Amino acid sequence: MKRIGIFLSIFLTAAMLFACCGCGASTPSTDRFGVISQEEYVLYQQVFYNDYGSKLDGKTVEKHGVLATLHDAFKNVDRYYVWGYYDNTKCCDWQWEFIPVEGAELPPDGSLVTVKGKFASDDRALDKYLIQDASVTTNTEYTGSSYDVNMYVMSDTLERVQIANVKRLPDSFQDKTFSAYGRIKTMTSIQDPYYNESWEIGFTWDGDVPAIGTTVLITGTVSNGTLILTTLQTIE
Repeated sequence: MKRIGIFLSIFLTAAMLFACCGCGASTPSTDRFGVISQEEYVLYQQVFYNDYGSKLDGKTVEKHGVLATLHDAFKNVDRYYVWGYYDNTKCCDWQWEFIPVEGAELPPDGSLVTVKGKFASDDRALDKYLIQDASVTTNTEYTGSSYDVNMYVMSDTLERVQIANVKRLPDSFQDKTFSAYGRIKTMTSIQDPYYNESWEIGFTWDGDVPAIGTTVLITGTVSNGTLILTTLQTIE
């Protein structure tokens, strides 16, 4: 289990290193929901790459962004994040893991929320730091469709980590419903919406597949580490 925890931590850190290092050939429309905060992105970089987290350890913080739940199949826990973008290109993102205060009722993933709690070094965190005993205030409730694994409402970084879980521990996601977004890589696979050679996953679809490089929203069920599609929609 220790090796698995180390793998996940390394994977998330490596995934974050893709941020702002150059987008792929095709990017989604900038009308995709989200919160823009250059300040949060800079702070995020400082915390995880410049050892600034120790200076915030124990301080009360407040974060405004999109709520997402990532299922960590390696530890068999759900991880909660509040996230947003650096700017309107939406290929650079930031995300803060948090643990809700006991008894908290969370809105649907994709809702805009304000999270407030103590920022601290914590062994439960996937990447060293999280917000403890967090209160969650709903600013705008998400009213879109719900899925067991709703990757459409995740940042690119979080989607990357969730895809890795699906592929490496497929039994944990067997027959789960999902949504996801990305670029068509081949007629039977999808890849990261922004970055080449980041991640890809196979899919099965009976309908027409758009041209390679087209950004799409897909839904369906997970089967043996691949995606069985029920819908495929081009994102303009």
